[in-house]
Amino acid sequence: MRLVIRLIALGLLLVFCFAAVIHLSSCPLPVDSPPVTVVIEPGASSRDIADALHQAGVIRSPFLFRLASKVLKADGKMQAGEFNFEPGLFVWDAISALVEGKVVHYPITIREGLRVEDIAALIEEKGFGKKGRFLELAKNPELVAAFAEPEELADTLYPVEGYLFPDTYNVSKGMSEEQLIAMMLARFSQVFTEEVKDKASQMGLTVHQVSTLAALVEKEAMVPEERPVIAAVFLNRIRIGMKLGACPTVLYALGRSGGTLLLKELDIDSPYNTYMYPGLPPGPISNFGKSSLEAVLNPADVDYLYFVSKNDGTHAFSRTLEEHNRNIALYQGN
Repeated sequence: MRLVIRLIALGLLLVFCFAAVIHLSSCPLPVDSPPVTVVIEPGASSRDIADALHQAGVIRSPFLFRLASKVLKADGKMQAGEFNFEPGLFVWDAISALVEGKVVHYPITIREGLRVEDIAALIEEKGFGKKGRFLELAKNPELVAAFAEPEELADTLYPVEGYLFPDTYNVSKGMSEEQLIAMMLARFSQVFTEEVKDKASQMGLTVHQVSTLAALVEKEAMVPEERPVIAAVFLNRIRIGMKLGACPTVLYALGRSGGTLLLKELDIDSPYNTYMYPGLPPGPISNFGKSSLEAVLNPADVDYLYFVSKNDGTHAFSRTLEEHNRNIALYQGN
């Protein structure tokens, strides 16, 4: 009889302990509560994470969280970032989400034609990094060693300029500036395929030269149908050794994305000044989109050497300087 009583008592104790563990492992939030957002800082220990979740009301027992993380061998594997935790989860659910890195993602759009400095400012404005750190990293030529030779990058302001491919990216808080740049460079690799590299090679151009031309087209073209024509103008000028004379390259040398270029500013002594120096500038002056890349690889079959803005987003193209001067007088009033 005593044995039966002991077994019953032991059973009740086990049930009580099991119920207690389940209770302590459960989320204390009411089931109808909204998700709770918790930011886990980089380098946080399991103790730090347990305390953060406990303070946010996601878990009942920091001790049980730390014990579970050891049992599940999750110590050192839980990731940093911003996480949303739903009411009704258990400790092991939270640990699983942290290990798998189920962070909250936010879309950030990098538009075609933005410079590295514009992208850095946008990232800081959106709260995903520091502009200064981003620009510091952008000066590292090793980041684009897969796309350009060291000598091609020697005179560039930012070696990664042109290789941060415009797109909408899903980013998370806690991502480093290194990770953000790596994400954009990886997207560039997806677009600049081996087939594209072969086409560039057939044209006698390197990846860096194609990228530099595509960035010029991106800054000059306002309407899609003119991109191949503008690309043809630049390629025609290069072929005969004529200076490119592209205003956006001077603006880039001046540290500006756009605006009116004054006549006196054409005298700036910079390798990016294509009015002063022949050939391509040292590198891209913007981060171009796929349509500008395709325009360079498939230029229009025209022999134009000049173009001037009509002030409506389109351009007037011409073959001779005489025609060009007439167009300038017609559309620019001088």
